[in-house]
Amino acid sequence: MAGTGSQSNSDGTMPEIVKTDDILGGDSRIEGHRIGVYHVYQRYVDGDDTPEEIATSYDISVVEVHAALAYAFSHPEEMRAIEARNQPMYEEKAANRLVPDETD
Repeated sequence: MAGTGSQSNSDGTMPEIVKTDDILGGDSRIEGHRIGVYHVYQRYVDGDDTPEEIATSYDISVVEVHAALAYAFSHPEEMRAIEARNQPMYEEKAANRLVPDETD
């Protein structure tokens, strides 16, 4: 079943967290995926998603989710920097969000 495997790599090694300049702007990500550590971290911390829910939605293993979370919690300054860089984009999206009128 997708997203529930206990091992990430076929050789049994733990998943790696990597940075590549031309992928996700160089932000940390799970090797072999375009899934940023910050995306996993944000869903876990802000979205209250469980590691299993995150794994299922991204079609990755729970081990990969835990590797991303371990990295995120070990690098809080990096997570704060990514959040600060992304904050204006989130605020712009929120300002442009369509909401229903409250007419009765």
